[in-house]
Formats: sequence, C-alpha cells, structure tokens
Amino acid sequence: MQLVLNKVLMLGSQTQTIIGRPILPEAAVHAVVEEHALDAKVIIFKKKRRKNYRRTKGHRQELTKLRITDIQGIEKPENTMPLPPPTKEKEKAEKKVAMEA
Repeated sequence: MQLVLNKVLMLGSQTQTIIGRPILPEAAVHAVVEEHALDAKVIIFKKKRRKNYRRTKGHRQELTKLRITDIQGIEKPENTMPLPPPTKEKEKAEKKVAMEA
C-alpha cells in the first residue's frame, strides 16, 4: 500500500534545511507500508493498600512500519556521494585533538 504524506513540517539535506510555518505546502513524502505489528505489552497495575483492591490490565499498541521511497520539495544534488561512516581510528584521533585543546 502506498501513502503520500502531505503535511510536512521540515525538510533537510546536507546542503539546505527548510522549515515550514507551520507546514511546507509544496513538500510531500511518499512511503510504502512494510508491516503491521504490535508493540511490546504494557501492564497496567492498580492497587490501594489495605483495601484488598488490585486490578491488572494489559495493552499492546498497534504499529505500522513505513519505507520512505521519495521526498519531494527539496532539490537533490546530482553528483554527491554519501559520507562514509566514521572509522574507529578517526574517532580516536578526533578525541585526542579535543583532549589536547
């Protein structure tokens, strides 16, 4: 099932950020429903001491997993590569520089 989410509050990329007041009228997010599931069980327990009053209820919230397929309303640079994830060596070097400063 495909969805179009029209009420977008903010869009952003590596080069620009657009904030709506309150929404962005030209923005849209296209998504596909991946899965319907139930969240972990939440137990509601009520007790009044010395009154022999105990009530237990449970609840599982419904969840929907979405996969974002397209974002409209922000220009996409064509020749940019995503940044590689930081390596452990690079993180250690940055920590040392921060400690020395």
